[in-house]
Amino acid sequence: MPSRPPSTTSDRKRSSSATSSKDGLDKVELSDLDSSPPPPLAVEQDLMQLARLGELRGVQKLFDSGKFTARSKDEQGITALHWAAINGHYALCHFLIQSGADVNAKGGDADATPVLWASKRCNLKIVSLLLAHGADPLLRDDQGYNLLHSATLDGNVFQLVMLLHHPDIPIDVPDAQGHTALMWAAYKGFGACVDILLRWGASVHAVDDMGFTALHWALVKGNYMCIQKMVEFDSDRFARSKPPEGQTEGDTPAMTASKMKSERQWHRALIDSGYDEAGNPLSFPIPFVKNRRWFYNRFFFLWPFALGGLQLYMLAHMLVWIAVPGVLLVGYGLQYLVQKLLRWAPPDMKHMHRTPFLAGIFAASLFWVGVRYFLDILPWTFRSHTILNLAFLTSFSLCTYFYALTMTADPGYIPKGLSRGATKKTIDELVEHDAFNETHFCTACMIRKPLRSKHCKRCGRCVAKEDHHCPWVDNCIAVNNHKHFLLYVIFLIAGLGLLIRLTYVYIEILPNPSETHCSILKDKICEAFSRDPLTIITTGWGALQLTWTFMLIFVHLTQVARAITTLETMKGQHRAGPLVTAITTGAVSAEGGQVNASGSGPDAIDHDSGDGKHSHAHKKKEGCLSQWYKILGIDTFLTVAFQGYKGAKNKDASASRRKEGNPFSRGIFRNCQDFWMDGPIFGRKESGKALLGGELIDYTAVYDVPRGGGMRYRGAYEAVPQAEEGEA
Repeated sequence: MPSRPPSTTSDRKRSSSATSSKDGLDKVELSDLDSSPPPPLAVEQDLMQLARLGELRGVQKLFDSGKFTARSKDEQGITALHWAAINGHYALCHFLIQSGADVNAKGGDADATPVLWASKRCNLKIVSLLLAHGADPLLRDDQGYNLLHSATLDGNVFQLVMLLHHPDIPIDVPDAQGHTALMWAAYKGFGACVDILLRWGASVHAVDDMGFTALHWALVKGNYMCIQKMVEFDSDRFARSKPPEGQTEGDTPAMTASKMKSERQWHRALIDSGYDEAGNPLSFPIPFVKNRRWFYNRFFFLWPFALGGLQLYMLAHMLVWIAVPGVLLVGYGLQYLVQKLLRWAPPDMKHMHRTPFLAGIFAASLFWVGVRYFLDILPWTFRSHTILNLAFLTSFSLCTYFYALTMTADPGYIPKGLSRGATKKTIDELVEHDAFNETHFCTACMIRKPLRSKHCKRCGRCVAKEDHHCPWVDNCIAVNNHKHFLLYVIFLIAGLGLLIRLTYVYIEILPNPSETHCSILKDKICEAFSRDPLTIITTGWGALQLTWTFMLIFVHLTQVARAITTLETMKGQHRAGPLVTAITTGAVSAEGGQVNASGSGPDAIDHDSGDGKHSHAHKKKEGCLSQWYKILGIDTFLTVAFQGYKGAKNKDASASRRKEGNPFSRGIFRNCQDFWMDGPIFGRKESGKALLGGELIDYTAVYDVPRGGGMRYRGAYEAVPQAEEGEA
């Protein structure tokens, strides 16, 4: 099986152009653009040079003089529209089209049309303009690439999405050698492009002239995401290519993986998609389970109840020298066995952190604390400390209620587009205003991103006014459930404080045990511990939660007062104003989703918009300690606490930012009033709306920076005013 990519010409010697970092059209067309010889004419008399520079008035003068027309070509067949298109001169392109330029004229060494030239530089606005004025997206260059192939080779997801919404572009149209856009995306390793094409209906069964499917080409590249997506979308795992000369059988995907040394990615993709390493479907070991997702969600949420109860019992009733290593050994062993069940889990639940396991840990802790309280503490202490018990019962009940409400609520999911026509209209509007990029559009949900929104990979949805995804409630914390989340944490802290006091009273009331057996505790402590070791251990475990909950409540109350979210704090998107000196700006890093997007919605202050190209940067793998820092919220706490300390000391920096405040802030008192007075305390909030300065704002559809704040600000993005929407 050949190891080179799909050949781009009938001559095999030219196939090396596809193995280089730039593909055929890129090499042939773009390599000579900047190195063209100086024009023999003066600039003001050279139509092509004026078109390169975007000199609209100069071009108009030449047309008025009669020396040139919009259809004039040079010796290579290149028109002024070619140069204006590739250099991004929108106004000049529009003028040339209105002047009668041929939008389908072919020119240059690659014999390409203006729209192909514009596509190579990702000039989306010009591509859209040319298509709207009759440019044929199916015309090919000399290597057989049409517009869809060109966009795929470049790896620009947003250009690909824009083209797929064009009604005249079939998704499986092949190039000169039979390669579809999906095959090129798979070979190039553009996982985001592969995902878009597959969701759009690209055929995984199409074959090129050598009999290779897109799965074969994904294995040639060895990109796991591309391979896994092919398998997930039911690509033929046993398809054979055409046999080479002298052989009777072609290569299967497994043979291709072996030759290209991508077996590890191939086997992992098979297992993650529910197959064994040979490609055969895995049979679920529990035959009566019909819905695996339902089973895994319930099992991993309930599993900590049994595991936690067993470990608490061991710590309470075994010698410490045996209990501690025993708890670790039993916990690790049982957890290891349970993780083996993930072999049959759905693709998005193959890792423990993608299950409700952490939410189950908290729910189990709440359950066992309640068991010890109702069975032991309450009967012994209710008469002597009635008010204390009633206070704890209230805190425990409200904590449980708000926890359940937070976990099961719709956090503020943004509705997806109802039709492709509506989505195309949105895309056209964004392209027209140079805003069709990862900052303003989500290619996963196919919707325009409102301000302060974020696409949550765990939930698979865009969420309005996203604060963070909390693994302890297995849900996003956003516009609809943020207040309930804080109430849950507040009553958790209050309840734990009351529980510690009640446990102390309970131990004091209990009679001394007849015998005590402690190896490391002093006599008095041993005597108290022996009165009810299980209740003490359970309360101690609960008290341990005060560490991260205190940090959590500090961070969130601070952010509520400043009218910012955790995402904005950690990303550093909102700069500090006179009341906001703790948050500093920072760069947005690429996430592991094959696109440069951070996933967050457009920022009202500063945000660098990328070009939407596929990211080739490799994110450094986080260690275990770093992951637990994020899970416990320590990273956010340190950001707010220590940056706030530095910000308060740096008066010059604070003063320089006074003009760049948070447009969502209305002052500490108003911010807190908006947050706590918004929506019902009890009951669900599902509107996606929230108060801002006393006015109700729909965060699922807010695209413009709100006016009326007391601070001035500047922004990298502002929605187009209504008066300008109809302008060309």
